[in-house]
Amino acid sequence: MNNNIEEFIASCDDLITCKFLVAEYKIQKLLQQLAKTEEVCSLVGECLEEYNRDREFAKTFIQDGHGEFMCDMPEEEYKIIALVFCTLVDIDNKKIDFTDFIKRFFGREENAFESFIKTMVIPFRNLIADAFGYPKINLGYNPDEKETEKQTDESDDEDEDDYEDQSDEEQDKFILAQKVAVQILGELQYQKPDYNVETSSRICRAIIKTAEMRDEDITISLILALKEFKVKPVKFMVKELFEVFDL
Repeated sequence: MNNNIEEFIASCDDLITCKFLVAEYKIQKLLQQLAKTEEVCSLVGECLEEYNRDREFAKTFIQDGHGEFMCDMPEEEYKIIALVFCTLVDIDNKKIDFTDFIKRFFGREENAFESFIKTMVIPFRNLIADAFGYPKINLGYNPDEKETEKQTDESDDEDEDDYEDQSDEEQDKFILAQKVAVQILGELQYQKPDYNVETSSRICRAIIKTAEMRDEDITISLILALKEFKVKPVKFMVKELFEVFDL
């Protein structure tokens, strides 16, 4: 078994079982773990190769005949993976206002956040788990069921503590660098593969993996190396990395 894949699936499960209050934080952690997991990155990259983001978003997030907003997920498996990944990246990048998004497209349900989890996150998690031989979870998942409720209650305090600590983490330059590297990696998935794109992706994964070492020399060296492999769509995000370390 691959520990990184197991940890990625666990990060999906953390998002699935968390409270709405800490969901954005859990999305950030999920994307960070995805960036550390080469196999999942490759799978997502393959799904993005033939994926037209703007067209598919327009087909998925729509209004019904009564003018009410809804989410109509695609049937193709590669489109589900690509769509959910792009949506999570946009939420993490603040391109999508998470609260408004949940209310707008899932608000017709009694529990809009639960509907989002069932409609988008669980299928995404199950497709990736299945691709690597890991078990799926039931699409009829209900966080109010006793067993899950017990698990959630046990982790509530930890989740809320994590959320409260987030404001402090945001001031940490290594955490900031890690977050920007995840955003760059997400954007690179849209680019046609070439030497610069592939090398930039490797460097971003290295920044993410080494952030916990809190070694400024290593992180700065990786950032300087990243600048040498120019990919125009991410140049402003690379500039953000320089600003984090006052380079």
